[in-house]
Amino acid sequence: MPRLSCFSPHFSVSAAAIGLAAMLCVFATPAAMAQAACESDNPVISAMQQKWNTPAPAGAEATDGFGPVQAALLPIAQAQAQFGPLSFKSKKQMQYALQLRWHVSEEGDYWLAADSGAWIDVVDGGRALEPLTFNHGLRCAGIHKALKFHLRAGDYLLRVASDETSGVKIAAGRP
Repeated sequence: MPRLSCFSPHFSVSAAAIGLAAMLCVFATPAAMAQAACESDNPVISAMQQKWNTPAPAGAEATDGFGPVQAALLPIAQAQAQFGPLSFKSKKQMQYALQLRWHVSEEGDYWLAADSGAWIDVVDGGRALEPLTFNHGLRCAGIHKALKFHLRAGDYLLRVASDETSGVKIAAGRP
């Protein structure tokens, strides 16, 4: 078996190849780690992430899991003229709002996600429901926050409001 020495041309090539491979690993690792870190363990958030960059325009009604949809919020005075007085659990003064009807056909846990810090209320019988869980979504994928609600079958109002932006991407999903 041939032996390599420091003066062997094979050693130089091998050392250069090893050095190049090590440099590629070092530079590729952050991107690979970022990609892996940008995947949610939550199957509902993961499913939203797969469609997040292809939103549809928001309609007046939604059913079960929907979206993502790009919701154009109205200036608050116009929203209240269209929907009646709107109240939000937020302590911030809202500048834009939208209200959608949301039909849930099957009882279960539903996640709502948004691409900004917009306020999201699920309203049942005039009362905003408390979310079971709030998290910061998957910001690397554009999902700023996610809220989990346990909902029974029925009709709800989905109120989305913002103190700074008139456009919000939202989605809903369930396991």
